[in-house]
Amino acid sequence: MSKLSRLNNKATPYIIWILRIVIGLTFIISGLSKMIDVWGFSYKIEQYLNVWGWDLTRQLIVIAAMSLSAIEFVVGVLLATGCYKRTSTWLSLAIMFVMLPLSAYIMLANPVDDCGCFGDFLKISNLSTFFKNIIITSGLLYLWKYNSSAKGLFNPHIQWLVGCISYVYIIIIGFIGYNVQPLVDFRPYKVGNVLVNNHLENTNYRFIYERDGIKKEFDIEDLPDSTWTFIDRIELKENNKLNNEINNNIAITTFDGEDITNEAISTTKNQLILLIPNIAHADISYSFLINEMDAYIANQGGELIGIFSNNDKSKIKEWSDLSLAQWPQFLADDTSIKEIARGKIAVVYTKNGIIQWKRTISSIPSDLFANSLTNNVLDTLYINGEKQFINISIIFISTLFLILICNYLIIAVRHHFSRKNKKKNVTLQNENK
Repeated sequence: MSKLSRLNNKATPYIIWILRIVIGLTFIISGLSKMIDVWGFSYKIEQYLNVWGWDLTRQLIVIAAMSLSAIEFVVGVLLATGCYKRTSTWLSLAIMFVMLPLSAYIMLANPVDDCGCFGDFLKISNLSTFFKNIIITSGLLYLWKYNSSAKGLFNPHIQWLVGCISYVYIIIIGFIGYNVQPLVDFRPYKVGNVLVNNHLENTNYRFIYERDGIKKEFDIEDLPDSTWTFIDRIELKENNKLNNEINNNIAITTFDGEDITNEAISTTKNQLILLIPNIAHADISYSFLINEMDAYIANQGGELIGIFSNNDKSKIKEWSDLSLAQWPQFLADDTSIKEIARGKIAVVYTKNGIIQWKRTISSIPSDLFANSLTNNVLDTLYINGEKQFINISIIFISTLFLILICNYLIIAVRHHFSRKNKKKNVTLQNENK
């Protein structure tokens, strides 16, 4: 064997593991980012279907979105850990044999702005997507030939556990994202941000005054007397961060087309904002809960408003009459509505125009507002999605790590007893001689 061949043989396991980890992580990130925001991925699929003139029900689209995301994630985990070396490689290649021609078509025809490969987490150009898929496919072809040459992290007998745990984890993430809100919000309208840009005029400052050579900062409510001399003012860093994060805006109009965004979104009181991007999908059975929410927040000095898609203008009156709605109703672009919050009917709670929480109407307990006089009922609906995501992910990773430790402990114990038995057999053979 030549030196070059020996060198290649030594390098092969390292190349295999590099490709496993890089390609596996790409699949993991792609599947996870789409499953976190399964609504967003469903909207992207709808975009493709509309371009091709296909008409599928929302239920089928959601099932397809969750299934594709789950397959991508689980295959990525299996690939990155070296489980089911042949099967994971074949499945990955099968995915890429669909995605590679699709990305070529998207690059040439440009039917959508971005492919949605990583959801809203990471947007890359259609050209970059195509070359990414070429690189991934090339790496998978190498693994198809050599992947069996390097062992995986887990014993073949427990590889099924890795796949099952990965599937349960990703389904939990998708279930919460679909039924409540995405656990991680990749869009501009995050909790803690102002809802519309017009609120940026309320930026706070600290004022610098000087007296007897001493400079001191004051809030606007605590400005000093005339013995102090004004020097400068400083915009609060919290507001700078907030302003930089807002790069999008929603235009809210009346049914006559008048822009009333500044009037509709209050900066002085609490609001519940009902978002309905497609009235055909809005279940009228939630109208009782909505009206209870309206009555509750009105008693607290706030208000509930509804924002519908301007495409549904002709259907809103009928829906409003059936739901006995007494709250103000406005129009906005359906894309903007979907950007703010996900769901057939979504609710956004704001204080002074700042987002406190976002949920689907179906995730709010139906009896929460019945005969309730508590002032903080709305505050109890806040969910720290990012914290939940971190906790669920820690449990998932810890479980895999525990299985890995048990896997090597079992191997070590077997190896120990195997050596012990081997020594015993050798001793017995010597004694017999």
